[in-house]
Amino acid sequence: MLRAHPSRRLATVLAFVALLGAIALPIVAAAIWMFWGQLAPFASGNLQYAFDLASLSAGARLAGFCLFFIGAAIQAYGLLGLRQTFLEAAMGRSLSDRAVVGFHRFAWVSLVMVFFAIAQRTGLIAIFSMSDPAHQGALSIQLGSTELKAFFMALLLVFVAHVFMEGKQAKDENEGFL
Repeated sequence: MLRAHPSRRLATVLAFVALLGAIALPIVAAAIWMFWGQLAPFASGNLQYAFDLASLSAGARLAGFCLFFIGAAIQAYGLLGLRQTFLEAAMGRSLSDRAVVGFHRFAWVSLVMVFFAIAQRTGLIAIFSMSDPAHQGALSIQLGSTELKAFFMALLLVFVAHVFMEGKQAKDENEGFL
């Protein structure tokens, strides 16, 4: 009986985890805003202000939901690309077109999300402050070590995606000679 290579088994597990993440992100984003009374602290936990979220209007909730859901959808799109990379690796095709394109998509989505997360956080503070008389008009744009770390990690992923593409091109050229 042939046994699957350990990296192929790991790729299968990681494909499943990426799929779970791609499904969970939009569901969690929607749940936060649908069950606002119970989950509001999760929506505002890292905003540096103690907003009174009980007075958040329906329009503000809708705007907050849109911000959360757009970010979740973008991330899910990237995770589905990463899942494709893992699935191809699980089938022994680590340098297939689908694997390379999937990883490339994930890398670029990771970079886009660094900037989107900064805009998302800023937008949430603006939305929450409009509904809270104690912090009305508050606006905060955060660019700290966490954002810089995410930025450089995303740049690394984009670089690796380009190296991955070059490896695929070299593989295709070598196969063409044979």
